[in-house]
Amino acid sequence: MSQGGTFSANKMNQEKFKALFEQYLNDSILPGGLSELREAIQDERYRELLDDLLKNAFNEPAFAEADDEARQSVLNAISSRINQQDDTELRDADKRRLIPYRWLTGVAALLFLAIGAGWFFLRNNDKGHKENTYAHNIKPGINKATLTLANGKKLVLTDSLQGQLASEAGVKISKTKQGQIVYTIAPGEDSNHQALQYNTLTTKESEQFQVILPDGSHVWLDAASSLKYPVAFSGNERKVELTGQGYFEVSHNAAMPFIVKTPKTEVQVLGTHFNVSAYNDDQDTRTTLLEGAVRIKSKQAAAVLKPGEQAILNDKGQLTVNKDIDAEMEIAWKNGLFDFKKAGIEQIMVKASRWYDIKVKYEGKIPKTKLTGRMSRNVDIAELLGILEFEGIKFRVEGKNITVID
Repeated sequence: MSQGGTFSANKMNQEKFKALFEQYLNDSILPGGLSELREAIQDERYRELLDDLLKNAFNEPAFAEADDEARQSVLNAISSRINQQDDTELRDADKRRLIPYRWLTGVAALLFLAIGAGWFFLRNNDKGHKENTYAHNIKPGINKATLTLANGKKLVLTDSLQGQLASEAGVKISKTKQGQIVYTIAPGEDSNHQALQYNTLTTKESEQFQVILPDGSHVWLDAASSLKYPVAFSGNERKVELTGQGYFEVSHNAAMPFIVKTPKTEVQVLGTHFNVSAYNDDQDTRTTLLEGAVRIKSKQAAAVLKPGEQAILNDKGQLTVNKDIDAEMEIAWKNGLFDFKKAGIEQIMVKASRWYDIKVKYEGKIPKTKLTGRMSRNVDIAELLGILEFEGIKFRVEGKNITVID
């Protein structure tokens, strides 16, 4: 993606293209050369040459001598992209990668993503550049949460913790091997005649978790989020409270509507699949419907959504319905992916800050680069920053503090 001017083919012959490519692989390319290379690879007349260069790159000593773990990381990236290419119904090709090349396909697209986003770090490590930006790499989020019981007791939930955790109001609380909290009402218990007792499931930055509620509804909780719910539903409704982001697959019960209360809205359903994003530091509260029907209500307005629609409540209390959205993109986080469409750097870094538990600030003008694509959330932050750097965005990393610099 060109950020200034239009690439002119007569300013670069194939020999210069090869030279810039070699400089990139040797980690000796200057900013001006990187900009030229970035523009040149979008010209179709270099497609065959780039394919050949990328194939030959895997015979380079830097890759051949890399440690097994690093080399396997690159190969896994390629394999992942091949599988995605085969599943043509999943995404258009231009949405499968964060680097917004218009024509990179086949071997070129697969290898260049792996090398551009992963091998760049292999080369730095092979040269012993421990002082480089990513010397202290930041790992992705994990399955972890804190469960606060009705009596105030807190349980830290990790992958290693399994089996029965507690019992409250005749309800057994346990954790499965699959990493879910499950609520099971004991035989003979009548929850309708008991006072409601609430649990709260909380994730910090870089954490996520799943819970199966007493009615069988399944909730995925994203990073920096919380869900408050009764250990057993009673009365004529099933109400839970959400801050942050959650994806819901609600068990159908026409006699007991399911209600998700956020700081600014209420979402009422009978049985459906939907996503709610209600972070306190976001201006908008977004509800996206995948299946069924939901009713959104705020202090000033209400709306009914159909599948594939999204309700947006802004900070002024105005409620609008977007009928042209990519619902799968909205729940990409639940499927272990970052997914962006013409996203600015601020939007990307907000998601990164929650998932990697980092602090982000900006120095100078904020880059206007817009990116479309998807990549796994289960990678170190170095891979994400590497892709962004290739697009001309610069960073300074100090521990968990990342500055986007002009």
